[in-house]
Amino acid sequence: MRTPSGRTPEERAAARARRRQQLRRRRLVALGVLAGIVVVLVVLISLVARSCGGDGVPADASAGKPSPQPTALRTPTAAAPLRFGAYGESVGAGLLFGLKLLTEKRDDIYVHRFVKVASGLTRPDFFDWPAFLKKDIDKRKTPFDAVALMFGANDGQDVKINGKQANFGTGSWKAMYSGRVGDVMDIYLKRGVSRVYWVGMPRMGIGWFNKRMELMNGIYKAEAAKRAPRVEYIDAWTIVDAPARTYQAKYRQADKVHMTVEGGMKVAEAVLAVVAREWHMPPFK
Repeated sequence: MRTPSGRTPEERAAARARRRQQLRRRRLVALGVLAGIVVVLVVLISLVARSCGGDGVPADASAGKPSPQPTALRTPTAAAPLRFGAYGESVGAGLLFGLKLLTEKRDDIYVHRFVKVASGLTRPDFFDWPAFLKKDIDKRKTPFDAVALMFGANDGQDVKINGKQANFGTGSWKAMYSGRVGDVMDIYLKRGVSRVYWVGMPRMGIGWFNKRMELMNGIYKAEAAKRAPRVEYIDAWTIVDAPARTYQAKYRQADKVHMTVEGGMKVAEAVLAVVAREWHMPPFK
């Protein structure tokens, strides 16, 4: 029997069934689209979280990259001077003497200096720098605010590691030396020192010796970069002979290794220029 619409009850039931099926399909499609949008949003949120290191700070900003002008350091005064430690071997002694000359009339900085001739990081049997530095800083009631370190002239030599020979420049030697350099830096970082200024070796007037210093400077620079901005590498290689770009004998003693007073002053001026900028102090002249 047909209804006024001209369709039988069976046809009308079938039409309703088709409409319900179409509606279900549309709902399924809408749900699929919504699920896809949710997945995309989750992925985007995850990527942003990773790039920010999970704390809302971009990863590049928290990955140890040095700031050109750190602003978190205090401004030293006569009442609360900058406590500054300076340590080195005989080449570093040139830097330390320059620091003395440039700071001795200032009341906003106190410099403690220590030199051990013929020492370095490859011969702890002669002088154990890490052990000495740990005792030295631990005995102080107030830790240094900053330190300058200059070692290396005596370190370009073969060593024995666990009884085995390690020739200079080999993989095992570089791993050993990198570890010792990093350990010295960490002595100060673990004890709250705000800045460690590691000063590289200057050019030498002896060809083979010069190449060794260049390799070691690369290690100092790399270890400092891992700990930036609290550790900074200062490149004496380009400072001592500036404005020239080659070895200048006038800044060296007769042995072509140690710096003259003028050479040491150039390095000290460069170190203190960084100190003045970062600690908001007047220039050292």
